[in-house]
Amino acid sequence: MRRHYSSFCARPHRAMRPSLVEILVCPYCSQGLALAAGRTRADGDIEDGSLGCDRCNKSYPIRRGIPRFADDETEKYSTNFGWQWSHFRKTQIDAFSGLAESETRFRNETGWLPADLKGRWVLDAGCGAGRFSSIAARWGANVVAIDLASGAVEACALTLREQSLAGDVVQASIYSLPFRKGYFDYVFSLGVLQHTPDPGLAMRSLPRFVAPGGGIAYWIYERRWYQYLMVRNYLRVVSARLPVTANRYLAMALTFILFPVALAMSYIPYVKRLIPFLPISARIRPETSFKQRWEWTVLDTFDSYSARYEFNQRASDVMAALKEAGIDRIQRRPARGMAITGTKSHRPGN
Repeated sequence: MRRHYSSFCARPHRAMRPSLVEILVCPYCSQGLALAAGRTRADGDIEDGSLGCDRCNKSYPIRRGIPRFADDETEKYSTNFGWQWSHFRKTQIDAFSGLAESETRFRNETGWLPADLKGRWVLDAGCGAGRFSSIAARWGANVVAIDLASGAVEACALTLREQSLAGDVVQASIYSLPFRKGYFDYVFSLGVLQHTPDPGLAMRSLPRFVAPGGGIAYWIYERRWYQYLMVRNYLRVVSARLPVTANRYLAMALTFILFPVALAMSYIPYVKRLIPFLPISARIRPETSFKQRWEWTVLDTFDSYSARYEFNQRASDVMAALKEAGIDRIQRRPARGMAITGTKSHRPGN
């Protein structure tokens, strides 16, 4: 792994640091990009401009401090997530909720500690509103967060700024990331890959950006026999094709009707184990307020019904994909759900 980077600027910002250009490349030909800054701040950070590839003769805009490598057509299948993270931006962020749920989950699913990430370059592949980017940045990492949805990257940039955390945000597809290969010390994608059109391809693609000796962590929905007993999985056949507004009202209506049922079930031993089989994603935790439980349930229910793709995976397939991509020391973490980590091989050619 590479040395620590002490030059990382720990000031809040939403504009793009000029130093980010050093690791950005054309996602089509891997050629370095030329920066044409249109508007900069007094500190030199870039608000608007463009990045050009001389080889492909392509240009990628920088808008509101975020380099954009995804067009409207590419972004189409993630539109629902863009709305989701714009509307529920603060729901899962520990600094706003007063909880430590996201940090606890990040520790459990990656196995990483603050000392591991401090000063390191870390890629969050599928940042959403910045739930885990915030944790890594607070631990002192040089965070680069990517998401396909414009609403998500806007939300993530604002989340980092409001917490006075530094980090760069890039709008791009996991399938064509605009970064130099083998650059990041750590790469993670938590709760994202099952919502892509081809999870296997995504799982095999991300290790290319991990530095030799660096770490990678995935958390993915696991394929289990009881998913065929869940009503929501049959409703998704229709709901996944509905517009965002329809899924929004569906999530709110189902929560209004069934949240009281789930709440009552949570007080009955054994019966509470049946809550996951209700057609809502009820979040009932004793440390949360009623408002938080309600809001989180609406968010997770919307997420469940509106995702265009949802391909649950087997642990064996995830491990095989990582091994094929040159990852060693692959293990399943003792975390809730399917969390799998590994280390990039030092072998030549990987």
